[in-house]
Amino acid sequence: MNRGSLSLVTQMGLPKFSYCISGRDAGGVLLLGGAATPWLGPLQYTPLVTATTSSPYFDRVAYTVQLEGIKVSENLLQLPKSVFVPDHTGAGQTMVDSGTQFTFLLGSVYSALKEEFVAQTKGVLTRIEDPNFVFQGAMDLCYREPVNVAAVPAVTLVFEGAEMRVSRERLLYRVRKGSDWVHCFTFGNSDLLGIEAYVIGHHHQQNVWMEFDLVKSRVGFTETTCELASQRLGLSP
Repeated sequence: MNRGSLSLVTQMGLPKFSYCISGRDAGGVLLLGGAATPWLGPLQYTPLVTATTSSPYFDRVAYTVQLEGIKVSENLLQLPKSVFVPDHTGAGQTMVDSGTQFTFLLGSVYSALKEEFVAQTKGVLTRIEDPNFVFQGAMDLCYREPVNVAAVPAVTLVFEGAEMRVSRERLLYRVRKGSDWVHCFTFGNSDLLGIEAYVIGHHHQQNVWMEFDLVKSRVGFTETTCELASQRLGLSP
């Protein structure tokens, strides 16, 4: 579903497409083209970004937006805006990717987010102090059960003109650690994967209506449920 010449969207010449990724193993919606969706809440829009010059690390076929900041609860991380802007090599772009599961941030930003999240969850969550346990090679912040997700502060991704709030089950992912179940923070360090980019994965897009308007060159989104989307579009059995 990228902007490459072999993409279905490109080959069909679609001006717009939308999807909703369910939080369950099955279900979800893919809408090719436009359709009336009055049952959705108002969408927040952020511009799509394209490279103006050739850069070795800038992925031109990805859907790229401009990340401007990150909040934990209502606390904006104190980071220079320059850390979110691609450099002269193209490293540091922010890609919206339905093919990647979790969200990955460049090392310095990930470290700042991790530090603030740990500070705000002190006394609420019990952290696992095991340097040898790194989920999927990039997610090193995990917690012991029980976990009350309702008491965990939300993380908000701040884009140009829009904000995406990540909370509850989308923020902590339950995985096995030996014979135990643990909950890992669903943001990872892209430096550990050798990725010179910010990647917004599909886990943080769950039950979010995502609209890619290629004519107006923008991405819109709003929280919903995929079950509701299926029903209103007449796709449910």
